[in-house]
Amino acid sequence: MITKIEQIPITSNSYPFASAERYCNLSGKGYEETEYYMYGTANVYQSADSHGNVEIAAADAPYVNRFIVRAPKDPAACSGNAIIEIINPTSFMEIDRMWILGHKEFLRNGDIYIGITSKPNTIRKMVEFDAERYGRLSWENPTPEKPLPYDEEAIKGKKLLPDIDFSYETGLFWDMLTDLAWLIRSQEKHNPLLQYSPDYLYLTGWSQSACYLFRYINSFAYRPEVARGKAVFDGYLAGGGVHSLITPVNQYEALKEYNFRLSRVEKVSQPYIEVQTESENGRFDGCRNIRPDSDSPDFLYRLYEVTGASHDTMYSLVDYYQEDPDLIRINHLPKYMGKHEEGNNYPLEILFAAAFRNLFHWVRTGAAPNHCKRIKVDSNGENCKDAFGNTIGGLRTCLLNYPTGRYSNTSNIEPGMSFLDPSSDKDGLFGYQEGFSSAMLKELYGDLENYRKLVTRDTQEQVSKGFICKEDAEELIETAVELARKRGL
Repeated sequence: MITKIEQIPITSNSYPFASAERYCNLSGKGYEETEYYMYGTANVYQSADSHGNVEIAAADAPYVNRFIVRAPKDPAACSGNAIIEIINPTSFMEIDRMWILGHKEFLRNGDIYIGITSKPNTIRKMVEFDAERYGRLSWENPTPEKPLPYDEEAIKGKKLLPDIDFSYETGLFWDMLTDLAWLIRSQEKHNPLLQYSPDYLYLTGWSQSACYLFRYINSFAYRPEVARGKAVFDGYLAGGGVHSLITPVNQYEALKEYNFRLSRVEKVSQPYIEVQTESENGRFDGCRNIRPDSDSPDFLYRLYEVTGASHDTMYSLVDYYQEDPDLIRINHLPKYMGKHEEGNNYPLEILFAAAFRNLFHWVRTGAAPNHCKRIKVDSNGENCKDAFGNTIGGLRTCLLNYPTGRYSNTSNIEPGMSFLDPSSDKDGLFGYQEGFSSAMLKELYGDLENYRKLVTRDTQEQVSKGFICKEDAEELIETAVELARKRGL
């Protein structure tokens, strides 16, 4: 239950962590950014069976969380869409990746964005960033007398588990999310979006946060006390979900063996689009948990596997942050660690813009989006390559249909730098790209004028299928042509 919403003042000396106003010039685009404390109580749950059903383990634990809102200054300019992002906590820093990938579409459409802190492991860096602004955030463990059911040595070397901390409880999040969603839908006076009254509410998340989304749908979204006679969310978009990872209901279950079905969505009665990159579709068991597209009333599902892109790209992890001096000050500016000259910079954001647009249209009209091909994988779950060294199949653009280089989902790095495996000299989350020779490009395409015709025709086809927004077509064409020019065509 949310007991109070309090707006956090923004000044020239005190502003939100990774502020989009500073990166995206929101005010110059008719938007404003506001941030709020969220006070309340939440239950902590425990898993009761292999299907993901849950029971209350500890009731009414107090918390203080925060969320950020980016919305049109003029409520009349609002599209009626509100998108809640489960902010990604994996790097111990708040990464609003779905905002990064989707904000161009949100801004031109007049959508409302809400990002909620999803895990207390990021609070330390926010406090280091601005102790006065974020010092009151609190997710205290309501059962401190209860010992963890495993030794701390047991979590060493485990993926995504170095953030276990006995003093806080990650399992408070589920009620926080539900209560915030219903508040936004309400006519209550402390609803910060009351003047907008959005018609549709969506849930989104990237990577670990997509796994949170899987868990939320499987274990919480359809509980009677959550749904309240109506679905809390009208649609879902999961990005970069790691299907070998199952999000525990609480931190006491961090090492629990869960049924594999909980790593994917089994049932969803609202439109659901999943967008995967080359990093997740095979290597992290995506191909083994794959679900077919469906228009069944109890499983409204589309899967887009984006060929060319790696989990992180230069734009989404590096360039967006613009060498932010605040992130440098707290020693947390994201970087490309690969040994290659060019990190993977496939324009994933263009395909996410279309995916969000397709989701919104599906929810409003009931008209489901087109299907796209799956990436071809071998018996080990690795992506199959064509003669150019690029992956076969998947959701493609002119950059792959008329390539001027090859895209990899893996980079060579110094041992010890890998987040997933410190002993490895490979980074499977952030790949690289390398151009073909000038002679090869001329043999393939002749000249730049002909190449432009080819990529223009291909892009127009993808626009007609709904995989690229018409507003982004020219940007994609120019990106392809500029790469061809740079590489010697």
